[in-house]
Amino acid sequence: MKNRKWLLGIFIIVALLQAAVPLFMAWRWEDVLQTGRQFYWQTAPVDPYDAFKGRYVELQFKENTAPRSNNAGLVAGQLVYAIISENAAGKAYISGVSVTRPETGYYVKAKAYENGQNTIHVSLPFTRYYLPEDLAPAAEAAYRESAGRQTSVAVVRIKDGYGVIEQLYIGDKTLLEFLQQSPRGYTE
Repeated sequence: MKNRKWLLGIFIIVALLQAAVPLFMAWRWEDVLQTGRQFYWQTAPVDPYDAFKGRYVELQFKENTAPRSNNAGLVAGQLVYAIISENAAGKAYISGVSVTRPETGYYVKAKAYENGQNTIHVSLPFTRYYLPEDLAPAAEAAYRESAGRQTSVAVVRIKDGYGVIEQLYIGDKTLLEFLQQSPRGYTE
C-alpha cells in the first residue's frame, strides 16, 4: 500500500512538471508582449516569393548592423547581446554589440553573422509575424505589393533579452486595417 502511495505521488509530481514546462515557456513570451517596451523597427523588402512560409510573414530589418567597437574576437554565429536604442524619429536601431549581458538598457540575444571593417551584422531573433491562416494569402499579396512603395514597420516588444513582434504596419495602418481598406478587401 505504501508503494502505491509513493508511486502515485511521484506520478503526480512528474505530471505537474510536464504541464509546468510548456506553460512557463508560453508565459515568458506572453510576459514580453504584456510588459516589454515597444520599439518600432523599419522592415526591409524581402523576395516576394519567399515572404511567407506557412502562417507567418518573414521579415527582414533595415537596421541589422552595429558599429564595431572592441569586439575584435567575434566569430560568425556567436551569441551576442544587441543593444537597442531609438533614433530621433522613434525608430529602433542597434547601437552596439556586447558578448556579455548588459547591466542596464534594452537588448536582445542575437547572433553575429558577419564582421565588416567598421560594422557587425546581427541576426535578430524576431523575424516572423504570425497571423491567422485565412489571412495569409491576402497578407502575402498586400505585403508584396507594398514593398518598396510604402514603409513597413514592425512593433517589437523587448524585455530581458527577448523580443516579440506585436504588430506589423504598412504605411500608417496595421496589416489588418490595410487589408480591410484594400481594393481586394478582407473581412474577419
